Amino acid sequence: MHRSARLLLALALAAALSGCETFDKINPFAEKETPLPGDRRAVFPEGVPGVSYSGAVAQPSNSNITLPPPGATGTAQPGAPDAAGR
Repeated sequence: MHRSARLLLALALAAALSGCETFDKINPFAEKETPLPGDRRAVFPEGVPGVSYSGAVAQPSNSNITLPPPGATGTAQPGAPDAAGR
């Protein structure tokens, strides 16, 4: 009996999680949105002006970052005064 109860619980949980996307259709308090009247036309039928769709966007290079050598300590020490002498 334990095994069938676990199976039933797992099936109920799977059914509840799979229905999350369709809950909007079941909601009795939701107001139906009416589409605006008029013709639907593309704003930019040839694509957005000034945007190139030829390939992936180039990512910035991280080669200009200077890293301290391994084992080196930073210049800031705990309790050391800052530039203003505080």
